[in-house]
Amino acid sequence: MRVNEEHVYTVKPYPLRTGYEGVARLMEFYRYACGFKFCSITLDVSLVNHLDANLSALIMAMATKLQVKSNVSLRIKIGKGQDIFLRNGLISHLEGHGNNNRYADDRKSSIALTSFKPFDEDFYRDYLANRFFAHRSLDHIPQEIKDVLRDLYLEVFTNIGLHANTKLPVFACGQYFPVNKALKFTLVDLGEGFLKKIRVSTKGRVTKDESAIVWATEGANSTKDKSIHGPGGTGLKELKKYCDTNNGSLHICSGAGYVCFKDRKFIHCLSTSFRGSIISIVMRNI
Repeated sequence: MRVNEEHVYTVKPYPLRTGYEGVARLMEFYRYACGFKFCSITLDVSLVNHLDANLSALIMAMATKLQVKSNVSLRIKIGKGQDIFLRNGLISHLEGHGNNNRYADDRKSSIALTSFKPFDEDFYRDYLANRFFAHRSLDHIPQEIKDVLRDLYLEVFTNIGLHANTKLPVFACGQYFPVNKALKFTLVDLGEGFLKKIRVSTKGRVTKDESAIVWATEGANSTKDKSIHGPGGTGLKELKKYCDTNNGSLHICSGAGYVCFKDRKFIHCLSTSFRGSIISIVMRNI
């Protein structure tokens, strides 16, 4: 344990994109930071030549967990051309201002980093309607499709309240890439993750994080009590189906498991386990 010190973790000049490699590199930082208590750590990304701003949701989730678990305060050092982290609210969150971003997003390229209480469905519904699906990048998507996707994302959030067993905040953030005509959106919770309840629900047949992720996205599989909540499990399955038919991709990370659904499944195992879940969608050709 190292107490009352300041530390710097410098990320090597590799791109940090929404995908296994980008998340794995941020997890390497998280593993490093978990070795400290009662100190501050600066995450130096100034050398990174690209960092998807939607991953701010993951960075802020890590910051929250480190503060709660170890009294470690997280700072970030950004470099030239990385002012997106001012505009999307990450810096303001790390400064302690929460959802009240002190910096303007004059380029309208981000879906603001926002924190939610796990059971605050009304606030999240408003965020989906007025921030996510009202974003200029989705102007050409028919309203009926937006409505379906909004309901799917609301179900995913509701499942966090039902299954994650956490009072810690949930974080969401998105970024639009106009040149590539792509929108990336990430939702992160700090709950129990996929495996714990799925292992119970399958009577021990599912024993690995990555297998639990795959199980949750197939067939009629759900850990919901159907007598109370009705049929469940459609949110992730239908989001995966949307990505399959629209050249998108769905990325799910929980524990040490990471699965990317794009044309087919790409399954990975992280060297550092993350307690909670990270769900990212990449919408293309929009």
